[in-house]
Amino acid sequence: MNMQLKPLWLSLFIAANAFALHASAAEENVQYKDPPRWRVEDRTPQARFQTMKKENTNAYAQALNDCRAMRGRAAGDCRKDARMNFDRDMQRAREMTSRR
Repeated sequence: MNMQLKPLWLSLFIAANAFALHASAAEENVQYKDPPRWRVEDRTPQARFQTMKKENTNAYAQALNDCRAMRGRAAGDCRKDARMNFDRDMQRAREMTSRR
């Protein structure tokens, strides 16, 4: 009889946790607004390039962080792809800001 209760308790535990995670994820704090600096437009090509560089660097760091979960050849390929994407994005940023 005890063996039959374990799956029931396990399913109830999983359901309760799923509900709790959903309830906490649905809440949104709108008390704080975006900082004013986020609404300032980049007016010069240099400012646009710096913004793109910052975004590309952060994306590259995130990609490297994702690669850390991998092992062996997959990790090396992941880092290589991340670097190629970063270099391509930086080249695009240079092209986009040098036109104007």
